[in-house]
Amino acid sequence: MKLTKLHIHGYRDVAPGTELVFSPALNLVLGENGTGRTTLLELLSRVLASDFSGLIREEFSLEYALDFPGMELHITVRNTRATGAPPPAGTSSGSSALLPPRPLEPTAELEPSMELVLELDAPGPRLVMRADATGVAWEVDGQPAYSQTMYWSLLDRTVWVVLFMTAQRLEPEVREPLKELLRRTFLLAPARFDEALGTFQQMGNTQYGMEMRGDEVFPLGLMWLPTWMPGLLRERVAREMPPPAGHLDIRHDEVERSFLARFVTLAGFSAGTFRVELLDKRSYEGGGRLEFGRFGFHFTRRDGVVLTQEQLGHGQKRLLSFLYYLDVNEDFAIADELANSLHPRQVEACVRELGRRQSFLTSQNPSLFEHIPLGSPEEVRASLHHCGTELRDGREWKVCANPSPETAAKLFGAYQRGDTPLAALLRTHGLW
Repeated sequence: MKLTKLHIHGYRDVAPGTELVFSPALNLVLGENGTGRTTLLELLSRVLASDFSGLIREEFSLEYALDFPGMELHITVRNTRATGAPPPAGTSSGSSALLPPRPLEPTAELEPSMELVLELDAPGPRLVMRADATGVAWEVDGQPAYSQTMYWSLLDRTVWVVLFMTAQRLEPEVREPLKELLRRTFLLAPARFDEALGTFQQMGNTQYGMEMRGDEVFPLGLMWLPTWMPGLLRERVAREMPPPAGHLDIRHDEVERSFLARFVTLAGFSAGTFRVELLDKRSYEGGGRLEFGRFGFHFTRRDGVVLTQEQLGHGQKRLLSFLYYLDVNEDFAIADELANSLHPRQVEACVRELGRRQSFLTSQNPSLFEHIPLGSPEEVRASLHHCGTELRDGREWKVCANPSPETAAKLFGAYQRGDTPLAALLRTHGLW
């Protein structure tokens, strides 16, 4: 899944009418402090998760498009005040409207609503799904198909719920891949990797539960874990039930290319251990339940001295937590001031570790830009997003935009010559 475009009709102090397109790979959010870079990253995190529950008391209106293999999803989500205007002329419960109209009384309450349009690459029906706080309805090729009354929290990842319900009505060759994508996206949508140590602290607060029934082990939710970790815990529990020391230790060389193995190499340690403590153990007939948490780390220096995670330097903590973050999020990365406290060699490694993820990065450190590949003027335009401020009718707005095609072409031409660092080119063209 890739985010391809975002249209902001209204969101906090972002200028209404803001339209952005995105690269499927690396995206740089540029601008001075206080111009909305972090605001945009936080919004992108909400959009990629389609989780607007944190905005339930805020007025906003957004449109965005997500590209899945073989299909594209256009989403409109709003949380706006009722106008009290009458329904459009001719609208009735027997008309082509998806949901029966409800008389709107003048009110200050916010009313959430959303519309999803699913378009398949191969010939197939055009599906439209509309939902509000009282129900959901489907339209196929312009004709009403189905509706259902529901009372739900519409802004809490309801996009995925509606799409999952829709998948039940698609052909099997489309339904199953879509359902698998939805399961992956719903559970692993990324938060923002912050500019300080918030992600590092979050690692220590992670908890994970599993239930055993006979010979089977079932995870009790995926709670911000590396994608390889539930399977490993299941295997270890099967061998060491209960853990003899009240915890499980995972060595850095136990999982190939894990965040732990990569950190040990990049930070220059000789060994590392990831400790997962057993917080709760319950036994009952036919099975039991375990809960893990209080994650900790021990790293061995080349001279044999062992350090805990709290004894690491600030930059080491950020490097460890970023690599952990990437193991949690296989499809996306949203990182604020990624280069903070990192050596240029480690910055280069972090950019390389992004791999094929769709990534959204900010940085005031020019070392990040030394490792950004740009292949065409079109890629330049889609990859760069400049944030600034603008005074309109006495109010200051945050304005975010891609560079114009002309600016992108000029910048790419200068970039191709290779005699000026990208950071300097961005400044010359007014983008950084």
